[in-house]
Amino acid sequence: MSLKSEAARSVRARIVEEIPRPRATDLAVRLAEQVRRLRTQAGLTQAELAARAGVTVETIARLERVLRGRLSANANPSLETMERIGTALGVEVSELLSAPAKQKPKDDRLAAVLRGVSPATRRRVIRVAEALVRDDRADERTTPRKR
Repeated sequence: MSLKSEAARSVRARIVEEIPRPRATDLAVRLAEQVRRLRTQAGLTQAELAARAGVTVETIARLERVLRGRLSANANPSLETMERIGTALGVEVSELLSAPAKQKPKDDRLAAVLRGVSPATRRRVIRVAEALVRDDRADERTTPRKR
């Protein structure tokens, strides 16, 4: 073995020792928290979310595994993967990366129900809700008020 190759191995060994072990970044933790929160809020399992997003169950599991302090290959998913997950959860990618908002009031159940449904179902539910509100307003106008 030459002196040059032995020196190169020594340098490589020192570099490897000096490289800190990967830790979950704040952004990776925030992404994992948001995905888990939105997934559970929509009443989805990891498998159901994976199927809707067109990714593997392992992709979702690895992403959420960051919450247990374990960095994995999917702690930093591609933009395409994040877009698929966001679409499956009914949110923009920016919401997946944003800081968690303060708790919304419990009366926002309709938004929770609509999360993760198909765009066609969302449009139908909104049309039904709008029709009910119109009927309610029409009833209020025709019903005499008591004084």
